[in-house]
Amino acid sequence: MLSCAQDAEVTGIWLTSYFSAIQRYARIVQFLDAEIKVIDVQIKELSSKVPEVALLNSIPGIGDTLAPLLLGEIGDIERCVNAKQLVAFSGIGPSVRQSGNYVGTKNKVTKRGSPFLRHALYIAATTSVRKESKGSQVNSVIYEYYIRKIETKAKKQALGAVMNRLLRIIFSVLKNKQPFRLITPDQQVEMYQKVQQKAA
Repeated sequence: MLSCAQDAEVTGIWLTSYFSAIQRYARIVQFLDAEIKVIDVQIKELSSKVPEVALLNSIPGIGDTLAPLLLGEIGDIERCVNAKQLVAFSGIGPSVRQSGNYVGTKNKVTKRGSPFLRHALYIAATTSVRKESKGSQVNSVIYEYYIRKIETKAKKQALGAVMNRLLRIIFSVLKNKQPFRLITPDQQVEMYQKVQQKAA
């Protein structure tokens, strides 16, 4: 950016004041970039000591950047009795449009709760339905679920369903305190219910 500013100064056009302003802005950007790198290192160091981050990292599609962000926004999972509460907290549950006898069928998400959590879930969802360079799926369970959904829904709606399903898997993994295993989401829920029965 600084070199571009220097190139602009010698174009023959009077741009001295622009050159000075661009230099200042470039230095600010460079300073912020350096600070962000320092913060990223600190986040990685701190998150490596948090067991819940490792649990989230076990879910394909959730990496070193998303795991601390998701956990930071979710907080203590014990505040949620069930997955529905976590879905409601995230704001990705469907809103209900109803007036008298009319009930809407094309409902959008509520968008209540944390926008940062929704954004992180969106990135995790888009990553999970991708194929890797070798042709295999990043997360075969989520990919198959997504393929089933786009047979009856628009891609955007299917991705919303994937976000919802991912959040339920996240809830199960954190509640069970067990890393993700490549099993169906229904089996994840069943495993959690068995743990709850043993605790009772």
